[in-house]
Amino acid sequence: MDGGKIDCEVEQMKHIVITMAREYASGGSEIAQMVAQELGIPLYNKELITIAAKKSGLTEEAIAASETQRSGSLIYSLYMMGNTLPLADQVYILQSNVIKELAEKESCIILGRCGDYVLRDRENVLRTFVFAPLEQRIAFAKARPGAKDMADRLWEATLAKHDRARASYYNYYTENRWGEAKNYDLCLNAALGRETCAQIIVDAARTMQNQQ
Repeated sequence: MDGGKIDCEVEQMKHIVITMAREYASGGSEIAQMVAQELGIPLYNKELITIAAKKSGLTEEAIAASETQRSGSLIYSLYMMGNTLPLADQVYILQSNVIKELAEKESCIILGRCGDYVLRDRENVLRTFVFAPLEQRIAFAKARPGAKDMADRLWEATLAKHDRARASYYNYYTENRWGEAKNYDLCLNAALGRETCAQIIVDAARTMQNQQ
């Protein structure tokens, strides 16, 4: 990206929060990193797990697992003792509070974790969703370090499994449907190019800031 086009020093920016949901292996995480670098603001992804763990006393492993587990699993049985809510519900509330606290104090990017819904009452939030053609996602997943060597049909099943998990989590905890365009300000096809998508998000964020 052409940094010369984007004058994004933190002190010159009005407060803004960008949330990003994305299909698995769409390149959304990489796009978010580009946006964070260009805007000079922090990106919160797994960092949310670390912060939530420090606030709650739960382990990071338990919190990470709770994002995909359902009631009735062993991890729930272990953590339900003495608690009135299932672990997943406790973690959702905990991470939601962390997201709200971060959004209140600084400009930042929140990756996943129903950020768009959690911050639905804030006006300074740019809600984005990144998707990509299946062929591109498979190629990207294959190229990741440590990726398994398997047929495309198995990769397709793997991607679908991850997407179902994300949709299930989002649809369970919000009143919206994961990936439905009306829930976001921008829905971007990563086939346009990651730098192009990042530039669009940066431009939209700056426009939103100027309108505040």
